[in-house]
Amino acid sequence: KTSEKVDKIYLTKEEVDALYNLDLSSNETLDLVRDVFLCGCYTAQRYSDYKRIRREYFNESANTLEFTQVKEKVKVVIPIAKKFKAILEKYDYTLPYTYEGQMNKGIKIIAKMAGIDTKVETSLVRGGNRVTEFDLKYELITSHTARRTCCTNLYLSGLSLKEIIPISGHIDVKSLENYIKVGSEE
Repeated sequence: KTSEKVDKIYLTKEEVDALYNLDLSSNETLDLVRDVFLCGCYTAQRYSDYKRIRREYFNESANTLEFTQVKEKVKVVIPIAKKFKAILEKYDYTLPYTYEGQMNKGIKIIAKMAGIDTKVETSLVRGGNRVTEFDLKYELITSHTARRTCCTNLYLSGLSLKEIIPISGHIDVKSLENYIKVGSEE
């Protein structure tokens, strides 16, 4: 590639809360995109997994979501937090279908509306040379940011990498380490 932008951001707990608290009742599509994206922020799953959440995956007695991932065929067990449960109840525990392109376009709009607009230093290779640029954070958010967000926030909350693996479904600690985006501020 002659140009490749590196996207390694995550959303802080406060930014996730800002998305959750944003009133999108006047726009059904953005409301749905936000809710599905937040399910990724609460589950540490890939888009291919969090978009297909449905009632059959719930273990009500343990208050967990349990299923086998599409890509790695790994069984995950995800505790259900209050905000995640509220979203699930809104859709009767089965998320409506979304397209990844719709998700990636919509979540940028939603994050901008939520004020997630800090400048982020990014690095890209252009014509074989590494170039540093500054982008607004909402411009860099994609469906996969949700997975990175959950992994990082679980780590920052005190969970060890070995405790996160059964939730995220990563094969090993080394692969999970790529998702933990702890900066000098943290």
